[in-house]
Amino acid sequence: MKILSVYHPLFQCITFLVGLYSARMGLTRKSFTWQRHRTSGLLYCSMGTAGLIGGLVVNGLLERAGHEIDMGLHLPVGFLIVLLFLLAGFLGFSMHRRPALRVSLMPIHKYLNLSALLLFIFQGVSGFLELLGFLLA
Repeated sequence: MKILSVYHPLFQCITFLVGLYSARMGLTRKSFTWQRHRTSGLLYCSMGTAGLIGGLVVNGLLERAGHEIDMGLHLPVGFLIVLLFLLAGFLGFSMHRRPALRVSLMPIHKYLNLSALLLFIFQGVSGFLELLGFLLA
């Protein structure tokens, strides 16, 4: 059961790296194409959402096995990150479909995505502390 609890953080680390790649591409415009940025953003959003669902499943399995895990803010922040993904993605598609909106929507798109990445760091720290407590117990 303990090995199962390691899959979620490993998957989320990979998700974070995909998010960094997409952010770097969007902020620096290095190797930027709409298709590549859209694909990496959709992958990031999908992996993050799958990570939330996977975390819920792993937590449920651990609780059924008799392990009590206090998630604290980890779960609500996970839902907030997914909400930020959805809002930023919607703005990204809106900017692509209506280029006239790009000037006004771009800063919001950037801040939503950067906020999600910063919250991902919080998630990493809080999740690591929970995992460490679980593995050492």
